[in-house]
Amino acid sequence: MRKILSILFFTLLILSGVSCSDDESQIENKWQLCKYEYADGTVQREDSVFYNFMKGSFSAICLLSDGSYKTFWGNYSLEENELKIQILPGFETEPAFAHYLNWESGNRVFKVDELSSSVLQLSYKEEKLVFRKY
Repeated sequence: MRKILSILFFTLLILSGVSCSDDESQIENKWQLCKYEYADGTVQREDSVFYNFMKGSFSAICLLSDGSYKTFWGNYSLEENELKIQILPGFETEPAFAHYLNWESGNRVFKVDELSSSVLQLSYKEEKLVFRKY
């Protein structure tokens, strides 16, 4: 009986470890930027920028004011609470890049402040970006 209980306990332990999701799988989704908080405390509501993460590939879709959209492609890596995004060369020179993404270059390293099944909160320097799962 004791051996059976030990086997059952070990099996439950293994299953509970397998069922837990890690940050990498939680971030693999489409996220809509809802709020951008600037370093000076100014808050800008957003609904036209989407970040997409899938197995190391990144895309940012920006809905432009004229009704069209622009997609920026790149790669990402997530290690602990650090999210590194690198946009493919050439995209950072387009006017929509700076206007909608608010990046000064094609590389950005965010700190992941919160990552759940419905919320992604990133910070860069003193700015915060709040996303909802789309």
